[in-house]
Amino acid sequence: MPSPTFCVVGAGLAGGRAAVSLRDRGFDGRLVLIGQETDPPYERPPLSKAYLAGELPLSKLFLSTPKAYADLSIDWRAAATVEAIAPGQHEVRLAGGERIGFDRLLLTTGSRPRTLDIPGADLPGVSTYRTIRDADLLRSELEELPQVVVVGGGFLGCELAVAARRRGCRVTLVEAGQVLLAPLGATVGGYCADLHQQAGVELSLEDSVARFQGGAHLQQVLLRSGRTVPCDLALVCVGALPNAELAAQAGLEVDPGVVVDQHCRSSHEAIFAAGDVASWQSQRWQRRMRVEHYDNAHQQGLFVAGAMLGEKGSYEPVPYFWTEQYDSMIQQIGVFDPSDAAVQRGDPKSGRFSVFYLRQGSVRGCVAVNSFHDLSSARRLIGAEVAVSAELLGDPAVDLRDWSMQAAAAARNTTA
Repeated sequence: MPSPTFCVVGAGLAGGRAAVSLRDRGFDGRLVLIGQETDPPYERPPLSKAYLAGELPLSKLFLSTPKAYADLSIDWRAAATVEAIAPGQHEVRLAGGERIGFDRLLLTTGSRPRTLDIPGADLPGVSTYRTIRDADLLRSELEELPQVVVVGGGFLGCELAVAARRRGCRVTLVEAGQVLLAPLGATVGGYCADLHQQAGVELSLEDSVARFQGGAHLQQVLLRSGRTVPCDLALVCVGALPNAELAAQAGLEVDPGVVVDQHCRSSHEAIFAAGDVASWQSQRWQRRMRVEHYDNAHQQGLFVAGAMLGEKGSYEPVPYFWTEQYDSMIQQIGVFDPSDAAVQRGDPKSGRFSVFYLRQGSVRGCVAVNSFHDLSSARRLIGAEVAVSAELLGDPAVDLRDWSMQAAAAARNTTA
């Protein structure tokens, strides 16, 4: 009987982790890893942090070297485009005509930056940001100290504003909402706004871009408020879209990500999905989730390798994310809603504080600013589903690290 073929479409973090994990778990069949970029799978977070700043060499981004994939008998196809998936024939069709049959297929096609459908969006000087090539180009552009407009005050937009300001560029940050980093809540968003203003970034909140203006190159940005901002470079950071077109064209269920079950299996029994493109129903959080952060791509890439080999278990992560804003490390754990009760621990003016989010007496999430102990305490409380009062969480006299360890241990003993 011929050995099975597993095919991974998408050579990003999730796809790279899954391919190596399949070998680590003993899969000895044919394994094909197909990616559109010329680089092997790499980590994207440093692209807006240490790599962009020139503090991290290119080699440190890669999960493994091309030789390492070859040594694992992983057939890595660089700069390759999948034109179609034929689920009925268990076949992937590449540009150029090659057809690869599969017994199991994993879609880790990731996401792409949203663009703005406004006049001037195609002018030279207006760009999105996602790849190593984007980072290399932006680093060289920032050396000329251009006037920069960052469109979008989310995680990526704020990090690029930090990078440009640290290079000495004049930076204007335009955000349609009332606060920066809105998913982190108003308190943390306000704290980050103060950091940017103290660093010299000009904020334009509750505003958006009406048009980009210029001749052969971008010269200015016209805001909907009527204000005109001179600039040489505009970085559009307004979110991302899942690359689910292949799945949709193949008849798989999408929403717009690829809909999968708790085992990361799509609506076709032989096709799985993981990473930015995967949308799964979480029993823990009682909602459908699609997470575009590093930790999810890493964890789901490892999980789906086991699921493809028939291992049991459900994918039920506690989402984690971090961002660096100047000298502040901001970390989020869990999932929370604006309707959850927010409990502040510590004073933002001190530069070290946290905001816990409670629902029905249990911690749903936490955003910690330069406070690793609070974040680790929140992780324990979420994992053990420990009941806790707002008064205790907000009391600086309580050793929360010690209390959470004891409470989590007690909860484990109760359920044992």
